[in-house]
Amino acid sequence: MAKNLLTKESKYEIGEFWTSKQRQSHTLHYCISYRAAFKPELPQYFINRFLKKKKRTILDPFGGRGTTTIQANLDGHFGIHNDINPLSIFLAESRRVVPSYEKMEKIINGLDLHKKKSDEIQDNDLHHFYHPKTLQEIKNLKEIYKEDKSPELTYIMLTALSRLHGHSDGFFSVYTFPQISIPAISQKRNNEKRNQTPQYKAIKERILKKMRNDLSDPLPPFYHEFSKKNKYTQSFSYNMKEVPTDSVDLIVTSPPFLDKVDYINDNWLKAWFLDIDLKFLTGVSIIQNPSDWKEFIQNTLRECHRVMKKNSFLVMEVGDVLYKKELLNLDDLVIESAEKSSLYWVKTIINSQKFTKLSNCWNISNNEKGTNSNRCVVLSR
Repeated sequence: MAKNLLTKESKYEIGEFWTSKQRQSHTLHYCISYRAAFKPELPQYFINRFLKKKKRTILDPFGGRGTTTIQANLDGHFGIHNDINPLSIFLAESRRVVPSYEKMEKIINGLDLHKKKSDEIQDNDLHHFYHPKTLQEIKNLKEIYKEDKSPELTYIMLTALSRLHGHSDGFFSVYTFPQISIPAISQKRNNEKRNQTPQYKAIKERILKKMRNDLSDPLPPFYHEFSKKNKYTQSFSYNMKEVPTDSVDLIVTSPPFLDKVDYINDNWLKAWFLDIDLKFLTGVSIIQNPSDWKEFIQNTLRECHRVMKKNSFLVMEVGDVLYKKELLNLDDLVIESAEKSSLYWVKTIINSQKFTKLSNCWNISNNEKGTNSNRCVVLSR
């Protein structure tokens, strides 16, 4: 494709390129929820569009819950999952090996989660979320995992992580928000407002039920052939030192949206469960103004240029966000950033769709507030 023969208008494709329906992809994707995660159909679309051969290497510099890497494996490719957040590394790497349900069921049924262990620190904040017996079972599972990092226990921990808090009986907690960990004081107020107290919920049966659902789709026979060769790197997107130069065939990613998601405070319960010290999340910050965000993207794209093979593609999905009462298309900032990164703009693909009920949970209405569409900037080296 000639780099400069297309007009700007001809570089935009608008339509519904993948489904707006929920949970249409492989069930392995839905083991865990994560703020601002894109749908698996997005990387699947671009993998099919830009990779004509199997066994290619696909990178996500902002790996999140691992959607790109898992879809790469499901489609017969190798993945590199990078993220500065240790929680993200766990979410992705815990599905590197997916054990059989039958084997994990046997292990769970053999665990003693009722034995009372002495507490050195009182968990007063946690008692706003959990019945004391439920909390004890959760803590016992944590202790078992410290001694057993097998693929089976790791996957069990991932499933338990997905059940930590939510708004139905399938979660370990009292009624609370499912996707983010609200502060304990806020949960205390919610309990008082709803006149509720945490009831005992056995965690084994809830883990098993969730696991049965998540493993209901059979894995492709080649999945582990590729997933076992994945790389999981905990680095800033602009300094992915463990990713070799000229090694990546395709990048599909979505950076932190401008002034949107607090990855630290929103995940404090998950961090507690995995014994992740929140001080190690200090690099996971909210970027609050467009100029800083643009500089951040510029530096990221320079590093992406280094690791990409010649003529390979990068897809960066962003949204339209409401910033200081004005609608700001972040794809324009990505295109401007690319000009200083030695990558060139191929086109922008806009997948336009109406919001689903999950989006409406965040009080985001169609065509009124931010992240109204998937705006995918396609760049090439």
